[in-house]
Amino acid sequence: MSTRHPAPTEDRLRASPSFVQALTLDGRPYVAKETEPYIQYWLSERERLLLSLFMKRGGVTASQAITQHTGTLTAQAAGREAARSRQAIAGMLQAGVLMRSQDDTSRYDAAIVRDYVKHRPIPPEIAAHIVQCSGMQAQSRVLDLAGGPGDLALALAATSGQVSLMELSRGFLAAGRARARARGLPLQTIHDSCNRLVFRDETYDVATVCQALHWLDDVQLCRGLARVLNPDGSFFVVHSAIDLPDDHPLAYLLGHDSILGRKQRQSLPEEVAPLLRRLSLLFEALDASPVQRVDFNEPGMAAGAAQRIAPAGVALFKQPRPFDAGYARGFLTPAHIAATGMAEAHFWADLQARCAAVSPARMVGTHHWAVLHFQRGAKGDLGNWAQRKPRQLAYTPGDGR
Repeated sequence: MSTRHPAPTEDRLRASPSFVQALTLDGRPYVAKETEPYIQYWLSERERLLLSLFMKRGGVTASQAITQHTGTLTAQAAGREAARSRQAIAGMLQAGVLMRSQDDTSRYDAAIVRDYVKHRPIPPEIAAHIVQCSGMQAQSRVLDLAGGPGDLALALAATSGQVSLMELSRGFLAAGRARARARGLPLQTIHDSCNRLVFRDETYDVATVCQALHWLDDVQLCRGLARVLNPDGSFFVVHSAIDLPDDHPLAYLLGHDSILGRKQRQSLPEEVAPLLRRLSLLFEALDASPVQRVDFNEPGMAAGAAQRIAPAGVALFKQPRPFDAGYARGFLTPAHIAATGMAEAHFWADLQARCAAVSPARMVGTHHWAVLHFQRGAKGDLGNWAQRKPRQLAYTPGDGR
């Protein structure tokens, strides 16, 4: 007696929310990726029609999309078109324009959360500094942009009962919600790209972005902040830099001459100064007449009524800490490893062997932190901030939860 095995279930596919569909002036369709790497994918008419079918909430299977696409054709023509359509779907899937419904849109997913939280904690002094400088209170509306699994958002939620975490990774958002429940803290989550902040109508007293500005389109982000930041509201950029001795076991990955990309040998103020200037100029440009403003989100707000967002302060911190295999697991994604040209198993075995070959003291490096404060109505005169001595911070690992 033969046993029948059920046919494997076909994956449901959906259009990736990281891509935005657009047309050139002469009508040629394409999709553009909003997050790094910023790629464009030109669409044939077949691909454009198929992509629209995958925009259904929850997605559809490739077979369902092809059936809808070929529904009015003769059997012979439908067979030819189905083969071409499957090839087109495979191409869009490989490029990331389509994704499986259960896949995460971010390279940082749930698999990395434990090591990320345990080995990459944000120093509590950073959150305390933000609370103090912003004058945050229990009713302050706070938005943490691209906040990962919620370290900074949860630290701020200990002061404010109205903190929102906006993040592209579903895995990170789920972790943030679970951690908030475990601590009995209120936390709202927004699953969206922070590049789309300009399209939102909520307003906030405080906005933050921590170690994530490099993932975002800073022009779009500043436009969004000009829209959502309340009068006298504050925006904080938390920037960090790793400094490892050249003989550190992980210097080949995280040091100045990393195989993932060379870094300039410069002090933290030298690294922060151009970032501060760039953001200052972007906010200033948004206020330049006759540029159309995007921050008039209150009915009847007159031109010139909104205060310009300008620099209000820079604080520097210095934190000696271990950079070991645990940190690497919480930092490196499969995309990073693929860039090295090594298979994942070999990569991690090699990294673990490098760490095991030295004493714990040899694993110590320095984590530099800077907090850039921008505020509506600030005068922009920061004095000689680059000459200030960084505040020394202790290191305490997270709990991994």
